[in-house]
Amino acid sequence: MPGAPLLYTPPAYTTTNVVYGTGILFTAPNPSVGVGATVPSDQNLGVGSSWTGLGWTYVGATEAGVTLTFNPTVQNIAIEEQPTPVGVAVNTADLTITTNLSEETLAHINLAWGNGATTVTTPAGAGQPGKTVITLSTTFATVSVALIGMNQLGFARVLYIPTVVSAGQVQTAFRRAAQQRLYPLTLTAICPFNTITWTDLTAVATS
Repeated sequence: MPGAPLLYTPPAYTTTNVVYGTGILFTAPNPSVGVGATVPSDQNLGVGSSWTGLGWTYVGATEAGVTLTFNPTVQNIAIEEQPTPVGVAVNTADLTITTNLSEETLAHINLAWGNGATTVTTPAGAGQPGKTVITLSTTFATVSVALIGMNQLGFARVLYIPTVVSAGQVQTAFRRAAQQRLYPLTLTAICPFNTITWTDLTAVATS
């Protein structure tokens, strides 16, 4: 005679895998068309000075952190004999990083407005105040981007996108006391999907 039915026991979950915290966003110029900027060695992936030492730029303070959005669009493959799809074809796979830059600098304005500006700096001299002038362009320059967070082990977890373009809508409010002036930044991946990587550090080197 069969025994009594067993109660359902759900699989165990791991609370330490629930991670939170800010993401650190770096950008760097592309060395050439289709080539991503060099990233630090593995042991230095979580060290900010290692990134800046290689020419990466930290975007600084943000208004509400950094948001990563992956938005694939697909086409169902159907047959008459089956009500559910027999396959799914990927049409596009859009990957964007968005944030609101809180630090108003000309470099941040340029990055948010397409990153195509030229910059000319004039030092102070006799009858000439020092100044920096950026001249905007609709020829947007691509950059590499790295988003660094801390994983459940306390090490760096890095999303690296070799080529992105800044081509989002920017709306900045100049008001007396509502809040800081914000520069929305939208970085859209325009590189082959198989060149985008996630790197997760899991242990220190043994020697």
